[in-house]
Order: sequence, then C-alpha cells, then structure tokens
Amino acid sequence: MNAVHGSIIENLKQIEIIYEETIDAFKKDRTNTGDSKEVTVSQFIASYLSNDYQVKSTSKIYSRTQETNNIDCVVLSPNHPRLITPKREVILAEGVFAAIEVKPDISTLTEKSEFQRGLNQIKSVKNIIRDVDRLELTGFPGEETTPKYYDKIPSVIFSSKSTELRKTVDYICENVRERKLDHEEIPDLIVCLDKGLIFYSPVFSSTDIGQNLKSKLPSIPKKAFVTYASSEKPMILIMFLRYFLNFPSPHMLLTDFVVKKYLTDIETNFVVKLLDADKMFIKK
Repeated sequence: MNAVHGSIIENLKQIEIIYEETIDAFKKDRTNTGDSKEVTVSQFIASYLSNDYQVKSTSKIYSRTQETNNIDCVVLSPNHPRLITPKREVILAEGVFAAIEVKPDISTLTEKSEFQRGLNQIKSVKNIIRDVDRLELTGFPGEETTPKYYDKIPSVIFSSKSTELRKTVDYICENVRERKLDHEEIPDLIVCLDKGLIFYSPVFSSTDIGQNLKSKLPSIPKKAFVTYASSEKPMILIMFLRYFLNFPSPHMLLTDFVVKKYLTDIETNFVVKLLDADKMFIKK
C-alpha cells in the first residue's frame, strides 16, 4: 500500500462520518447538514490537487452570456483570476476545471427525486459555452480535431447511497428518450459510494479507454457508459480520482498531478460493464 492509497482510506473515515444518519435533534437543520457534506467532499477533492487549484462551495458559473444554477462544488484551474467584489466571488467558465453536485441519496429515481435535481444542475453546467485554451497538434483517433465536447465543463454527481448502477443508467437513458436531457448533458461521472461508479462519454470511441478496447472487442460504441461495481469504498474513491484527475483542463498545463502515478500503482477489483449508449437511448 502506497502513501496515496493510505490517505484515501484515512479520508474515507471523515466522509463516512459526515454521511451518517443525522441526529434527531438536528434533522430539521437541513441547511447546515447539507453544507457539511458539500464541504467534506470539497476537502477530499482538494487533498489531491496541487496548491494552485481552488475548490469553491455553492457557486454559480458564468460565461459571457450564460450562467449555471448554484453548484455545490466548483474546482478552479490555476488560470482563474481572483475575481472578488464586496458582495461575491465570481466564477468564470473558462477557468473551471470541474463541477460537482453532492447528493447524499440518489437511490430514488423519479421526476422529483434528488437524483433528478442533480441531473438538472449538471445540465445547466453542460449548457455553458466557453472558449478554452487548447493547442491542437493532432486530432483524436478518427477525428480531425479534438471533439468539441471536450470544451464543456467536466461534471460529477457524488453520492453516498444509490440503487443498482444499471437502474441508474436506465433512468438517465429514459431522460434522454423523453428529451429531458441531451446526450451531451449527462454527468461524466456518478460516484455511488455504496455501489461503485458510472463513467459516461458521448465520444467514447475517441477516448483512451475506447482506443485500448479496440484490440479486445469487435466494435467500440461511439457513446458509452462504463459501470464499475464494487462494495469497497476506497476502491471507488481511487477510480473516481483516476478519472477526475484526467479530466481535460481548460488551459495548457506545464505539469501533471503528482498523485496520478501513485493511483495507477494501486490494484483495483471491479465488475466492469460497457454499455452502448446509442442503443440504450433508442430502446423502448
């Protein structure tokens, strides 16, 4: 076990404490209870970023002509300015590394559920149009240039309690079929601490994962969900960080995250399933 692996296990204890059932005397104090969960997730993420990244809680993200809903946790890249007024701190889309919605319980899959609220929050993030500073040396495999989807802000739903991963994916696809969501408005990651993790990409065949699977599978779906099922919370957090720290940056980086190599060294054991999103979007 390396030091990064050990730190994840120790940090998990804090996350588990904050996600415990609220004491009866404070169950009506939903604001502070919810805020404490958001702060804890923010602190966990900040632990694995370099000091030039900032993590902000409950913020709107602004572009030149748009704004998002209030987002629980926003990670700022080093290029983000200190844009502070006497009344607020302004978050600009071009300097956002990622957006995270913290939803303790996403086990209910209905129109008025917390999961649906989370999907709607992420939708507001994915709809933001921004200019990113990316040097185009070569195109992605099969693409002349990097897909425009990579200009969007990477987004996550982070939860403690969920239903089966496949049911969660099916519900998302139902939203797409009913045109409540577009295929580019789906969260990139959904963390379910009790079940595993869901990764989604509308340009899956162009990703490193998709390319690595080309030699193993007869065909690779253009859009895909990948589910990682596990009951081991440290493993789920490790996989989350592996994906999170590989999100495309809104500006050119001179150095990479130090902890990525440590995360790669850790052995993980998941039940992994690849789901063709295009087929699921049209399934009746």
